[in-house]
Amino acid sequence: MSKINFRIIYILLLLISFNSKAQVNLDSLWGVWNDKTQPDTNRLKAINDIAWDGYLFSQPDSAFYFAQMGYDFAEARNNKKWMSTSLNTQGISFAIRADYEKALEYYSKSLAIRKSLGDKKEVAGSYHNIGRVYEKQGNYQRALEYYFKSLSIAEQLGKKRGMINNYNTIGLIYQEQGNYEKALDYYLKSLKIAKEFRDNRGIGDSYHNIGLVYQDQGNNEKSLECHSKSLAVFEQLGDKKGMSYSYNNIGNIYLNHGNYEKALEYYSKSLALGEQIGDKKGMGSSYYNIGIIYKKQGNYKKTLDYLIEAKNILQEINTIANLDETSKSLSEVYKKLGKYKQALEMHELYMETKDSIAKMDAEEELYKFEVDKEYQLKKQADSIKHADEIIIQQAENLAKEEQLKSEKQRRTGLLVIVGLVLVSLGFVFVQLRKTRAQKVVIEGQHEKLNQSHREITDSINYAKRIQDALMTSAVYIKDVLPESFILFNPKDVVSGDFYWVHHSPKGQIYFTVADCTGHGVPGAFMSMIGTSLLNEFIIENNIEDTAEVLTKMRAQIIKSLDQKGLQGENKDGMDMALCKYDPKKGTVQYSGAYNPLIHISKNEINQLKGDSQPVGLHTGNKLPFTSKEIQVAKGDMLYIYSDGFPDQFGGETGKKYLSGKFKKFLLSISDKPIDEQDTLIKAEFTNWIGDHEQIDDVCVMGVRITQL
Repeated sequence: MSKINFRIIYILLLLISFNSKAQVNLDSLWGVWNDKTQPDTNRLKAINDIAWDGYLFSQPDSAFYFAQMGYDFAEARNNKKWMSTSLNTQGISFAIRADYEKALEYYSKSLAIRKSLGDKKEVAGSYHNIGRVYEKQGNYQRALEYYFKSLSIAEQLGKKRGMINNYNTIGLIYQEQGNYEKALDYYLKSLKIAKEFRDNRGIGDSYHNIGLVYQDQGNNEKSLECHSKSLAVFEQLGDKKGMSYSYNNIGNIYLNHGNYEKALEYYSKSLALGEQIGDKKGMGSSYYNIGIIYKKQGNYKKTLDYLIEAKNILQEINTIANLDETSKSLSEVYKKLGKYKQALEMHELYMETKDSIAKMDAEEELYKFEVDKEYQLKKQADSIKHADEIIIQQAENLAKEEQLKSEKQRRTGLLVIVGLVLVSLGFVFVQLRKTRAQKVVIEGQHEKLNQSHREITDSINYAKRIQDALMTSAVYIKDVLPESFILFNPKDVVSGDFYWVHHSPKGQIYFTVADCTGHGVPGAFMSMIGTSLLNEFIIENNIEDTAEVLTKMRAQIIKSLDQKGLQGENKDGMDMALCKYDPKKGTVQYSGAYNPLIHISKNEINQLKGDSQPVGLHTGNKLPFTSKEIQVAKGDMLYIYSDGFPDQFGGETGKKYLSGKFKKFLLSISDKPIDEQDTLIKAEFTNWIGDHEQIDDVCVMGVRITQL
């Protein structure tokens, strides 16, 4: 498991290093961009560096937005060089988000400009980026086609770095296809040039790749030699991430030899470096590898410690890669220890993850199959077209020589032509039959996975019905708060956001909007806990103080989920705004966990901020929640909401809506009838999100004060 995982990580590192730029001070860059006395080139370089160094690999949506600013500025000045640079950066932002169609669109636009400028070096970069997209899509033939184009230009220009990177990426594709001979050939070419160029980074990367090929071939001795050389280079460079991967690879070799002591030594070194640099993927693999060694040694207590850490990290970074093997091993260990409940939970996680991976693999294989067949048939069609052109030319030549040839010769020539066409058509027919047969097999497997997917979907829909039943009904809310609206847009079928309303026997009206950790099924689980606790403390125990309610909810959540604040432990909980409206006194008591209360009176906006702590475990001190009380007048508007709306990307530039704009929007609609407000806020969200993906659950509640 770990070997494949580290190859994937290495590919990502290689792609990043191909386009690497020096890290710079963002404040300084913004100063250059905003200084209109600076030359255009300086300002364009600054905004592109802001997009690249500041946001590209952490917030690709923001990087796209800033690159678009650079493009607009360059276009207004007809600066084609920087237009192409901005388009290229935008293409990378889409590639990072795995939106490969959009990435190809922007890379192709950039390539067209670079070709028109005759900038061969930049054209080579565009070819490499396009090849990278095809590689990600599994279309290795097209990927190689573009990598070789990039390599050809690098060789023409004598660009050693470009040659090294292309040799390595070409080698990686051959290695993924199991063609180790060709993979080694290109890695060795890369190593040779890197040594001539004295490029230590290229030397280290090449030794790393060669070591992986020998490892795949079972040649542990040569693999160890190469990984040791790679480690020495990374140590010289002070590259802790490279050192961490080398330690892990050496650990894999010792594990294959059954030398658990040495393997444990190197895995532990890899883990220590991963923790230093915050490399979650690397840490997850190291925890798993160490756990497996302890499992082989029969030390199940330590096995659990490390495998649980691995599982938590994989879930924290939201990846199912390797989660199946981790949960499977955990299930086996729990079973050996007689902890059958935990064993069953891990087995269910294993089956769920395995099904998800199988579905993704099947879809990927079907996609690769269709792309490959489309490519092959196009080649065949081109070949037939070429043959037809030759045949037509021959026919024309025959016509010219018609008077010199006998009728028998002409018939023979025509028969040859017909025969060639029939053979070509027969070949295509056979290929099409094979294509259909293979596609039927894959679609059959796909149907089985669809059945599994439908069963999971049915379960989630059932969970939604349960969640809907637990939330306050629309009829009850309209009865208690007749002048109110709720915008409720879950990201998935079930939601981590929830709303709740209660009219107490004393005439006080409690209402809340909460945002639980996560969305989908995990978030829905927390929302059900939140609803139950509100029922318990406010309805059953008659607790009236909003701050006391939140404090008790936090204690109960920590207790119920057995949260101890250990490293790697999930910090499940919720952000919320809880209000108690007393019509007799004309007051509203408010307590918040991060989420604010917006009070609008006489066209003036007042924001009440919540405490900077969630209703759940967090890293700071667990202080009691506080409450605030305000006087309200008839006609005033109150708004409480989760962060889903302000954080949503949208609009023409794909940027966040943001809290400031959201509060201004609420102020603009606050004097309108409540039904019109409901319509306007839904339209605002729909128009803003447009074709963008919804990133989180959305819940907004508006309440007009009518009873005093």
